[in-house]
This record gives sequence, structure tokens and C-alpha cells, in this order.
Amino acid sequence: MLVTGLLLAVGGVLLRYPVIAALGAFVVALVVVEVVAVLRRPDVEVHRTVDPLVVVRQDPCVGHLRLAGGRAGLVRTLAQESIDGVLTAPTHVDPRGAETTYDIATNRRGLLEVGPLRLQRVSLCGMAATTTQGGDVVRLRVLPRRIPLASLPPGHRRAATGGGDSLELGGTDLVGLHEYAVGDDLRRLHWATSARTGTLMVREDADPAQPHVCVLLDDREESYAAGDDFEEAVELAAALCRVAGEAGDPLRFTTASGRHDVLVPGSTTRQVPREAHELELLLAEIDAAPGRELRQVHHRGLDVAVVVTGSAAELPLLALAVGEALDPTLCVVDPDPAVPSGAVGTTTVLRAPGSRTLARLWDGQVR
Repeated sequence: MLVTGLLLAVGGVLLRYPVIAALGAFVVALVVVEVVAVLRRPDVEVHRTVDPLVVVRQDPCVGHLRLAGGRAGLVRTLAQESIDGVLTAPTHVDPRGAETTYDIATNRRGLLEVGPLRLQRVSLCGMAATTTQGGDVVRLRVLPRRIPLASLPPGHRRAATGGGDSLELGGTDLVGLHEYAVGDDLRRLHWATSARTGTLMVREDADPAQPHVCVLLDDREESYAAGDDFEEAVELAAALCRVAGEAGDPLRFTTASGRHDVLVPGSTTRQVPREAHELELLLAEIDAAPGRELRQVHHRGLDVAVVVTGSAAELPLLALAVGEALDPTLCVVDPDPAVPSGAVGTTTVLRAPGSRTLARLWDGQVR
């Protein structure tokens, strides 16, 4: 536009066309005004928050942006959020302090870096623009989708040591004591220890008939035919762990590569323990690893053992890993399940293209 304006101005003067010369001078002046407008950068403070910082995949997440110390003038202010280096669509922002809200996409599970914010000051006619960055980089944790799952199979009554010996008597086993905290059931106070120590102590009991659950997630990249299949597997594994935690069942979560092994203690009060929350955060960041060998799983005393894997895995080897559990199941994420659900030896095999369908098959099997 600047070159065009100069040509029109010079041509109009040389050819004695005053209207063309005036038009060229106007274009040159307009370009100068627009450039000067965007180069005058006010000292603007950027206030940006992301709410919430922990969100379930595909649930809403909102950014709140407010600029302080700016003014409208002859420019427009546009903001673009950076999510793991990918810029979102531009959002118009009022530089005079009014708050602007915008949606943050949560389509991908994991630990996402949000920021820095990209601020662009654009002239009214769009012929000049300047770009700056502002705002802190925050970490957004996106958890797996919450797949509805009804329950787990019932446990088998066992001795307090976890062996397979049958017991016909009811009751619970005392597995430990902890200091009283607000919210604990006063009926579970252990009076003898409280009197001896001078501090209120609460019983930690375990029901010998609670199902002892093991969820084995196959995190080997070679076990999955497509990249999205692993995401479906993580969602089903997270649903199984969540149901076990909410029921207060003792849970062990482990991976086929051996990179992760988490024990979640059981609870007769069904209060979700700290380890269950930590496991949920782990499932937000877990990824598939290439070139890993299958590790063996200690399955003595297990009631429910579930392996979640992909269609390219060697199912007989995975069935051997949990075959001595009382109720072993293989859940296979298969995008094209030509082979129907069945069994490998004594291990039940469920096949479906996605986590939701596998969850429905699981509920049908439990019922």
C-alpha cells in the first residue's frame, strides 16, 4: 500500500492529475498513521487464569483473560492461546480491563502446557500489526474420559494372609491403626490403644471377602494396531481402577512393560485413599513405550485380574500372566473385531473397537 500510494502521488504530480496525487497522498498518510498506531505499545499487564487445572478429557475448560493499563485507540487487540505450541483461534480482547473468556480444547489426554499468550495489536484497516507475548505458562492435566462401568465381580472369602483358604465366618480383619482425623467414624475407635498412647486411634479394617483386583495395562506400543487404540485402553483401565477405588477394594495397577506398579489399599469405609488419586493423575500422563518385554505379574491371591491390551498383542502370553487368578479377563481394543469374544484357556476374552463398548461387554459379563 505504501508503494502504491507513492506511485499514485508521484504519477499524479508528474501527469498533473491532482485527484490521483491527492489519493496517493491519502494512502501514504493512512499507512503512516496505522504503523505509528501499532508501534505505540502501552505498558499492558496481562492477567490470565485457566479453570480448572485438572479436567476430564472433552470436559469444558475456560481461560479468563484481562488486560490492565491499555486503551483502545486506533488498534484492535487479539489474543491467541498456545497449547503445547499450537495456537488457538484469535479472540478479540478489550484492552481497557474488561474480562474475556475463551474455551480451551481438552481433546487430548496428558499434561498440557498452556501459554505463553500471544497478543497481537492490529490496526483498524489491517495494514500493520505487532505481536507480543504475555502471561505465565501453566500446566493443564487432562484425565482420561470417565467411562461408565457398573461394578466388579464379587470377591471370594479368604484368610487374612491373602491365601485361597475358604472362611465361612463373617467380620473384618484389623490391618492397622491411624490417628483420628476429622470425618472418621467414632465407632471405629480402638479404645485400648487410645488409652495406652493418650491419642485417639482409629481401626483400619479390611474385609477378607473383598475382591483383590489387579488391572494390567499393556503399555507396549507394538500391541496396538493404531495410535488411538491405546487411548481407548487407558480409558477402560481408568474406569476399572475408579470402580475398584470407589468400592474400597484392594487394587494393584501395573503395566506390561514394568514401568509402573501402584498399590491402592482397600477401605471398608469406602473413602477413596490418597493412592487412588495419585493413580488417577498417573493415568493422565501414561504413554505407550516401544520395544518393551512383557513382565510377569504376581497373581497369587487375586480375585479379579483384568488385562487391557490391543489387537496386535500376543493374547496367550498375556493370559498366562494372570491365568492363576480366580476371575481373569482379557479386554482387547480391536478396531475391526473379526474374531468374536471368547476365551483363551480359562481366561475370558472381550473384544470391541472402543472403551465404551468394552465397558458394556464387561457389565454384561459381571451380571
